[in-house]
Amino acid sequence: MYEPVDLIDIIRQTPGITAVIGGGGKSTFLARVGRSLAGRGLRTVLATSTHMFPASGVPFLAEAKPGILLTQTGVLEESTGKLTAPREPWEELAERADHVLVEADGSRGKPFKAHDEREPQIPAACARVVYIVGARGFGLPIYDVVHRPQLFCQLTGAAQSDLATPELIAAGIVSEGLVGLPGDLVVVNQTETDEAREQAEALARALAPAIGCPIIAGSLREDALYRLT
Repeated sequence: MYEPVDLIDIIRQTPGITAVIGGGGKSTFLARVGRSLAGRGLRTVLATSTHMFPASGVPFLAEAKPGILLTQTGVLEESTGKLTAPREPWEELAERADHVLVEADGSRGKPFKAHDEREPQIPAACARVVYIVGARGFGLPIYDVVHRPQLFCQLTGAAQSDLATPELIAAGIVSEGLVGLPGDLVVVNQTETDEAREQAEALARALAPAIGCPIIAGSLREDALYRLT
């Protein structure tokens, strides 16, 4: 049996800036975790260090203000309708809120991600990194499910036509070294089926010897998560 976990209890233990990277659920993570933190009385700001579409139903303020539990902030691009990084320094933004959730890379809708020299753009004052993995990509060709497949193959030695196994995805994550400190978190999202749960377990087995942070899995949309390590 899987041990259920309360994601909000995990996140609230480390206030400040949380950088969210990877693929397969970053926007869902920001919106759902943001609303849940605010629902527990914690001042929460959603933002990006790159580009993201605004979260639906979340008030937008060019600068975060005290007294409002949940807002999103940044510079709104008229040409794309996306938010970019806030004008105020991250340290000042963090002083205005209990939690600042930052989407710190882009994956173009892919469940997996390889980062180039420009990404992720993690704020210097970041307290935690959350790495999202989308389980729906397991078992499909790398060129279909990995953002920047060429770079991923350089990191792992795989071919773009190879299937994206849990072990290969784990190898890519470990080789980049972007997540793994004790306060960090890996979330394997989209594990609603038995097959996806088995693949999530295989990913955890491959990751656990190399990283020192918890690995959880489940569905961010359904707010049903459980502990793998």
